[in-house]
Amino acid sequence: MQEQAERAEYVKNIGIEYRFGCYEEKRPESCQLLGEYMEALQQNFSAALAIFKKNCDEFSYPKSCFKYGMYMLAGKAGDDANLSKMIRPMKIACDANIPQGCRYLSLVHWNGEKDRKADSEKAERYMRRACELEDGEACWLLSTWYMGNKEKFKTTASGEAKELDRSELGQLSRDMEKSLQYAIRACDLDIPQSCANVSRMFKLGDGVPKDLDQAKKYADRAKEIMDTMRSNDTSAGFTG
Repeated sequence: MQEQAERAEYVKNIGIEYRFGCYEEKRPESCQLLGEYMEALQQNFSAALAIFKKNCDEFSYPKSCFKYGMYMLAGKAGDDANLSKMIRPMKIACDANIPQGCRYLSLVHWNGEKDRKADSEKAERYMRRACELEDGEACWLLSTWYMGNKEKFKTTASGEAKELDRSELGQLSRDMEKSLQYAIRACDLDIPQSCANVSRMFKLGDGVPKDLDQAKKYADRAKEIMDTMRSNDTSAGFTG
């Protein structure tokens, strides 16, 4: 009981310290910590959102801008919950070399809206930046974009072939050399589906020279990553 009381007192004091640093000393790093405190320990998400938004609006603090942008993406930011309003906070995050900030900024530009056309050039630029910052998911997405949008139709539940509407999506010219390059990079960053795709490209000779040895190498790597992920999931609750 005493240990629990001491822990509760410590958590309370941390909150007081963060509030003082944020509200009295006006330190943006303290506001970020306060937002994370409200989010993780108090489970007060509306308060956390307000802190992140204010810290982004007033101080352009990159971590807070990223958090604010993610609340918008999740549709939890009220009237601010639209893609266009994500551009400013995510650009601040990206400019500060937050990899996921660059990735989501890219995706906003890739996905157009009724009053805003997709901007493929910006989408490519920011996704490449995220990949350079070792965001494996970004490298994987960029690889798929360079494959081009070959699929013209999808089959509905009734079996009818319906033409796909890509009018609000970005598009890059098909470039299988770049696709392979970024797919390998994503595989090196432990994205298993990218390893599997590299394997398929080598197996079929899809835009690259056919190479069954390389196909097996990357198929084995995909399996190795998946086995490791399953093992980590299984042992996550084990404390010894």
